[in-house]
This record gives sequence, structure tokens and C-alpha cells, in this order.
Amino acid sequence: MIETISPRPEKVVIQFGTKTIKGYLESPAWNTIEELLSNAPPSSPEAFRVRHLESDLVEEISVKDVKAVFYVNSFDGDSDHNHLNFHTRAPIVLGIWMRFQFLDGEVMEGIVYNSIRYLVDPGFFLLPTDPSSNNKLVYVVKSWLVDHRVLGLRKL
Repeated sequence: MIETISPRPEKVVIQFGTKTIKGYLESPAWNTIEELLSNAPPSSPEAFRVRHLESDLVEEISVKDVKAVFYVNSFDGDSDHNHLNFHTRAPIVLGIWMRFQFLDGEVMEGIVYNSIRYLVDPGFFLLPTDPSSNNKLVYVVKSWLVDHRVLGLRKL
């Protein structure tokens, strides 16, 4: 009998502007990025269930209170990392290459799936283009954006 190992829930860092929560995503359909992207829900999420890193408390966090949800490789991150803004080594991913600026001044680039949902939903998923970034995927809440620009179109 072959035993399959269930994937470990994704590490997430949720930023509210002045407050940050670190933990693990607790959702049967959204435990891994692969599950999220292959089983994309018909609309943007209204809440994220997160098991806190420090206390193991599971909390449902409303998206309307959130700046962004960062799916990360490590909770430590790298505060000295110099973000690259035009990535010639980035993998080619189908979508729109965008640059965003948050209300708090943070600037981020990434690929957004080219669909009507990007325009009409309150948030969207962004695939960071910096190959050395700690972020694997980011859910961006549009009410936290002060500016966004199309940098180009990436296609296979």
C-alpha cells in the first residue's frame, strides 16, 4: 500500500498596514498554491482562515481589513533584499506584468492573470517576478493601492 503525504499548509504573512500576522493557511481548498491555482474559486476570497504561528489559534480574517496576504518561503524574510524591478531571468508566465504601489509606499511587481476578474474583484493574485523574492504568491487588496501600472504583457 502506498501512503501519500498530504502537502503542508502554506506559510502566509498577512499585513494590515501597522499590524502583521504570521501563520499557516487553514483551508481545505486553499492549503497549497497549487491547489489554489488549479481550483480557483469563482470569486475573490472574503476571508482567510489562518493558524497563528505563535499560538496555534485558528482565526478567520476578513479580506476587507487586509492590505495583502503574502505566501512566503520563510517567515524570516530578508529585509536587506534589494528588489529587482525588471527581471530578465524571471520565468515567462502568461499574464500582465504590473507594478503596484501600496498606500504605505511599498512597491511590488508581478504577473496578474489577464481576466475580467482582475478588474471587477476587490483583490487579485499576483505572481512575483523577482526570482529571489521570499514571496511565492501575493493576494493584493485593491483598496490598499495608490497606483498601478502595466509594464508589459508576458506570453509563452
